[in-house]
Amino acid sequence: NEGNYQYNIAELAEKYGTSLEVVFPFIIEQRVEELITTFNHYIKHYKYKGKFYFHYPMKVNQNREFILPLITEGANLETASANELWIVKRLWEQHRFNSRIKVICNGPKTEQYITLIRELRDQGLDIVPIIEEHKELEQWSRYKGEVGIRVNLSVKTSSHWDKRTEQFGFSPTQLAELGRVHNLAILHYHVGSQIPHANDIIAALKEGLDVFTMLRKSNPRLDTINIGGGFAVNYEKKKTYTVQSLVQRLVSVLSQYASMEGNVAPHIICEWGRHIMAPAQMTVYKVLMQKEITNGAAAKKWYIIDGSFM
Repeated sequence: NEGNYQYNIAELAEKYGTSLEVVFPFIIEQRVEELITTFNHYIKHYKYKGKFYFHYPMKVNQNREFILPLITEGANLETASANELWIVKRLWEQHRFNSRIKVICNGPKTEQYITLIRELRDQGLDIVPIIEEHKELEQWSRYKGEVGIRVNLSVKTSSHWDKRTEQFGFSPTQLAELGRVHNLAILHYHVGSQIPHANDIIAALKEGLDVFTMLRKSNPRLDTINIGGGFAVNYEKKKTYTVQSLVQRLVSVLSQYASMEGNVAPHIICEWGRHIMAPAQMTVYKVLMQKEITNGAAAKKWYIIDGSFM
């Protein structure tokens, strides 16, 4: 339902055929608004002086029907490849969003990616490359805009992310040895996807703030911490944390940090793309045939559908 209007999914499938992807932009808009409003509520509640920014990770879904409702409601963007940034370039050139939007660029910086970042910066877009390895330090040493840097925290989470194969970012020790980084404004980390326990997200923020304090000694322009993604979508309807409960704890920790660090209140960025997008789309398939399972314990039938899986 959207207001007084009800979408009949069966009629849509009959009209357009299957497999059919159905997108609900109004749900995207509602969830972005809810997230931003919740952060701003607790920022005001705790009298926290930092600001909140949501950056949508475009790897979640790159279709225009998804991107435009997001940026209309105040979302910024995050890219991880030249392909994604090329889409941002087209939207920028078509004047689909204004100059207040900020784009964060993660991922390996290929020559094509670097060229696009510099080109869009020269056109006036607020675009921030995130340095993820030593060779990128030289690449961005003369960049005219802000840069960020990624730290690989030691916090372990029981998430859909294998820390043993983590290849992005510097260790806290390596960052301590870097000293001053040209135009450093953002500290970024990512500790997992579908993180099931809120305590892990809070533990990562606390360790990230320790690194933030260390970096500011040589980089006084550093003013933002990006906690990455990881907010779990409750696909299986298990008991889990809510946006309100987690955001309250995050802002509370930040407020306590600010009071201990002489009112240094970092701006906070999150990239909870799955949280925004998962409830806003569905794919409808047709059952083509069914096969009985004679020796199954729980499952009794296979359903063969007009998709690439059963």
